Amino acid sequence: MFDGLKKRLSNVVKSFIRIEEEKVEQPTEQKPEESKQPEVHEEPEAVITKPIGREEKPKVPEHEIPRHEARPVPQPQSEKAERQEQRKEEKQDIKLSFTTKIKGAIFSKIRLNDSEIDSFLENLKVSMLESDVSYETTEIFLDDMRRNLKSAELNSRNISSEITGQVRKSLFQIMETEKKPVDMIPFVQERAHSAKPVRILFLGPNGAGKTTTIAKIAHALKDRKMSVVLSASDTFRAAAIEQMEYHAHRLGVPVIKSGYGSDPASVAFDAIAYAKARAADVVLIDSAGRQETNKNLISEMQKMHRVTQPDLTVFVCESISGNALSGQIREFAKHIRIDGIILTKLDCDAKGGNVISIARATGIPVLMFGTGEAYDALVPYSAEFIVDSIIPAS
Repeated sequence: MFDGLKKRLSNVVKSFIRIEEEKVEQPTEQKPEESKQPEVHEEPEAVITKPIGREEKPKVPEHEIPRHEARPVPQPQSEKAERQEQRKEEKQDIKLSFTTKIKGAIFSKIRLNDSEIDSFLENLKVSMLESDVSYETTEIFLDDMRRNLKSAELNSRNISSEITGQVRKSLFQIMETEKKPVDMIPFVQERAHSAKPVRILFLGPNGAGKTTTIAKIAHALKDRKMSVVLSASDTFRAAAIEQMEYHAHRLGVPVIKSGYGSDPASVAFDAIAYAKARAADVVLIDSAGRQETNKNLISEMQKMHRVTQPDLTVFVCESISGNALSGQIREFAKHIRIDGIILTKLDCDAKGGNVISIARATGIPVLMFGTGEAYDALVPYSAEFIVDSIIPAS
């Protein structure tokens, strides 16, 4: 999941970091005028007189010395040559020390110029749009990044961490919404103490995984010792009722149903009455898949909302739907109050951009993610999880 967005953003960030690190390191590579120093000519070796009373060994020509034999130890240099060599080493030490001080003084903190920032942000923009981040959200992200980078003083010794931190900071900010997300399971547990049954109405287009998501939530609630009733109120789609019955049988929970073509609001009403009579904790209400352009079906959904008076209305949609999804949710929200979004099929989303743009684009918080077919493949929304998956902290 998030593979496309993670790969694109990471490549842009790493490329920019590499360029900036090379700019900082470049001055230190030009060592100050070492190559122009005058060569030190060694004095000729001192003449060694032959010791009295000892035989002089015949000299062996240099080219005839076997490789495995040690070469003659060179004779010590004159005092003048030693002093010159010592002064040369001292000069080098001073220059290296001076260079290090200059680097620390000048490059310990750096600021990016406008052209560097603009080039970096242009590359980020392309990567985000290619990964299904909406244009509106991308522009907000880039404006925030520009402000942060212009005001930031980056530590030249840790540029990678500094740039990565700025990207992560802006990602967190664009995923914030005025309406805070509800943690569904704790919300239901708390609500059930004072107002049984808790009613949750699920909306969304056909094929988004709405019925399977309802089964996953029923599984999570049952694991917490809560009693659940399912309402098979999708009386429009073929096999929808059978699918709900299948999940109810596997989970061991009751399901209220009627025939195809019957009034879905009446099925939901009966399910709520059944739950009240048996003091059940929660009623999870399915509905037919709706398109925002079908006014008759929207009117039917409004009727269901009035009849059931849900504690939560949740829109279930696919994370792989692309940028059109945000417009679809906004159109639904004009007619029906939507409290939160569940994004399904996150494990199939090769791009990942919808995850970070949908809340900003719609103003409706994401509540949960569907990450597979298993009943436990449903995880609460977490901005930290998203950002860590896309741009891990360095």
